[in-house]
Amino acid sequence: MSEEKLINNEEEKEIPGEGNVLAGFVLFKDANIDWLRFKKNLEQDWEITFDDEIKNNAVVFKYDDMNVACSLLPNPVPENEAVEAAKRNILWNSGAEETAEHQAHMIVAVLNKFDALDQQELLAKVVCSLLKLDNAIGIYKAPTVYEKDFYINFAETIREGEIPVPIYVYVGMYLDEGKVFAFTSGMSVFGKLEMEITGTDAEPSDVLSFMYSICEYVISEDVVLQDDETIGFTEEQKIPVHISKGVSVPGETIKLG
Repeated sequence: MSEEKLINNEEEKEIPGEGNVLAGFVLFKDANIDWLRFKKNLEQDWEITFDDEIKNNAVVFKYDDMNVACSLLPNPVPENEAVEAAKRNILWNSGAEETAEHQAHMIVAVLNKFDALDQQELLAKVVCSLLKLDNAIGIYKAPTVYEKDFYINFAETIREGEIPVPIYVYVGMYLDEGKVFAFTSGMSVFGKLEMEITGTDAEPSDVLSFMYSICEYVISEDVVLQDDETIGFTEEQKIPVHISKGVSVPGETIKLG
């Protein structure tokens, strides 16, 4: 992630985030869950402890005014949903094949908190501790599946005060008539509009980095980009912002010129 801070060239306004349930599905090769190792990972990595009983491969515990629920289902995600979602991960070439190996999945949910950033952080910590189990494959967090090491590496940057945007917000890309199109999914969790780039000649890697950087800025500074303003990484750079009906995602989106 870029250390440079975006410069918003127009007045900023804030809107509150909405929603109080955040969930994902941790995928496992089998249903043999090492709950003691999971608890040890939570305590060693994040200083999170709980004494609640683990019963029938499920547990609910409270942490920092939030409730965490973990429940194992000894079967794959129905209707091949996770495998199809894994195909959307442009950074995991073998994602669909590896995801197809899962034979169990755990529903992990964080509830009762209206601070989206705190909620995302706690989910990341719990999921990170689960993904460190030997039989873990990754996490299905709509609309895609994240590979375990990718997720763990970004989650662990939380210790350095980072916001691990690549595991909070999905950025999708595709080519249309030789142009790169990009879009986000997940900014709405923070009470923000999703963002799009609707056709550019830039390299896909540059587009991906650019989208992550702007997402990080909007989330960390809690800003709302306005129609017909400009933003940039320097005083001289002025990237136009427009709000209109989404091209790649439903509803209104922010178009970045």
